[in-house]
Amino acid sequence: MTIVKINIHKVNAERSLKSKSGQIQINNNVSLKDVENMDFSIEGKKGLKFTFEFKCNYEPDLGHIEVQGQVLFVDEEKKIKEIKAGWDNGRKIPVDIMEQIANAALHKGNIQAIKISEEVNLPSPLPLPKIRPQVPEQVTAVKESTGKGKK
Repeated sequence: MTIVKINIHKVNAERSLKSKSGQIQINNNVSLKDVENMDFSIEGKKGLKFTFEFKCNYEPDLGHIEVQGQVLFVDEEKKIKEIKAGWDNGRKIPVDIMEQIANAALHKGNIQAIKISEEVNLPSPLPLPKIRPQVPEQVTAVKESTGKGKK
């Protein structure tokens, strides 16, 4: 089982024209919309296209980012048929496959959302690393007072 490619076919972003102040909540979500057979076969292996939608909502009503795409997945023909049958009969995907597909879609969606958030002046959907200067430990000289001293 292998993910061979992740394609993006739609990116949409919108920022509210109203200024918002206060705490901003960012909610990310990825969902599968469809599973289709791919039109190829290589040495007993077949493929599926998992269509996904990644959404990033900024609350309260600051804006949103949506990314749609497909994860292309290849495995043994028998396994592909089982996955497709599970989807067709109740939209069920085995947990190990779903984990791979969802993580790939989430990764690609977040990267696109980070790129586009800058263009529409929305905060990054993921906290980006920051450099923090190291403050040297402050050494405090403390003189011990014994009560014996020069007068």
